[in-house]
Amino acid sequence: MHTLTLKLKTNSTQKKELDKRFRIMCRLHNVLVKRAMALLKFLDHDKTYQALKAEYLIADPLRKKELAREMKNFRQSIGLSEYGLQAYIKEGRKRYAKHVSCHQVQKEATRVWKGVEKILFSNGEKLHFKKEMDFDCIGGKSNTNGAKFNKEDLSVSWNGLYLICRKPRNEKEAWYVHEALKDEIAYCEIKRKMFNNGWHYYAIVVLKGEAPKKKKTCPKGRTGIDIGTSTVAVVSENQVILKELAPKMNKYNKAIERTLRKMDRSRRACNPNKYNEDGTINRKDRSRWVFSNHYKKIRNRLRTLYRQKSAYIKQSHREMINELIENGNEFYVEKMCFHALQRRAKAGTKKKRFGRSLNNRCPALFVSLLKEKAKQYEGTVHEVDTVSFKASQYDHISDTYTKSRLSQRWKTIGPYQVQRDLYSAYLLMNSNKTRKQAERTRCEEGFEAFMKMHDETIKRMKERGMSRKGCFGF
Repeated sequence: MHTLTLKLKTNSTQKKELDKRFRIMCRLHNVLVKRAMALLKFLDHDKTYQALKAEYLIADPLRKKELAREMKNFRQSIGLSEYGLQAYIKEGRKRYAKHVSCHQVQKEATRVWKGVEKILFSNGEKLHFKKEMDFDCIGGKSNTNGAKFNKEDLSVSWNGLYLICRKPRNEKEAWYVHEALKDEIAYCEIKRKMFNNGWHYYAIVVLKGEAPKKKKTCPKGRTGIDIGTSTVAVVSENQVILKELAPKMNKYNKAIERTLRKMDRSRRACNPNKYNEDGTINRKDRSRWVFSNHYKKIRNRLRTLYRQKSAYIKQSHREMINELIENGNEFYVEKMCFHALQRRAKAGTKKKRFGRSLNNRCPALFVSLLKEKAKQYEGTVHEVDTVSFKASQYDHISDTYTKSRLSQRWKTIGPYQVQRDLYSAYLLMNSNKTRKQAERTRCEEGFEAFMKMHDETIKRMKERGMSRKGCFGF
């Protein structure tokens, strides 16, 4: 399946009605969350369920299946299931039947159930209520109920609301829309995004089939990718790349910092009683916060900046991935758990974590987009085993492993000085079939050609001033 995003042309009356419907869906979402939280609390205090759970942890595999079935039946009996939540919200939806459809409410119940599943079966901790400003998407299940998209005139009809989509702005966009709409429509969602002048609304059309593509296939060839928290090194048979991920990120971060300071000044000016003399918040004051119209405008600006930052990261990643697809169809990357790198360090330790870098550069998103694009063009992304491969420690000339500090950005390989990340990418490109270590014969055959491209790339980067000593080593 793939999606097609089309902007909706809305007047003031339609915007008011859309705002109302988003407000209703947010309220129904929070009703579902409250219900799910109450049922989860009931499970925690129910002796029968807790006894089954305790036995499940120590039971043999055959007994575990029986206990899992019993626990599932117990949860269903109290209404803690996807269909149970859908049945519960069915009554609450009757009050708003003119505004939202049954399928849209059922989809919201499914989203809440996914959060419940994380708590029950994964590492989820608790459910969260949503603020109205944070609720930005109304889902769907079919194109015959709720928001219905019409291919003929590019419009959306939704419970008495008729919305026209903006026409494509250029030939490239028109071609994509025309090709995408040849597929069957699965369902349509309504999404809103914040801009400086308020909310803008979009139709997200979900279609069955593969997304349109200009090329049929990509050239065959191996590419090694060593991705870090803020940089990426790429080595293929005919190119070497060493770049920052999302290099213009500081522009958005500085604008966000300035906007946050403006909001803080406005908030303090309107709420002097909410702060102590030393500037900290007065926790004893229980009065309501007062927000001026100026503050609300700045808050909209902040949401706009966050949206622009997210869009820029995706665009930057996709541009680079398109460049990689031009040179090969077989990609080798290290299997990384970026989520573990963003966790806070324990108190009393000096170990540095990478939460800020991961937020700004999104390396995990880069890998997921690469997998998506490679699959579209019949390519493959192979994840090598980092524990056994040890790309940053291996020397293919001496066939030995040597540990080095993270701050050591250059390695001595025989008579050569090699940038550490680029050499790791070179080793990944020459991975063997098991993807547990580099194939030494392949490494020796192409090493001189790699070093030639390596030296040219480093020289060009130095001439252009593309240097980051902490990451690149120059």
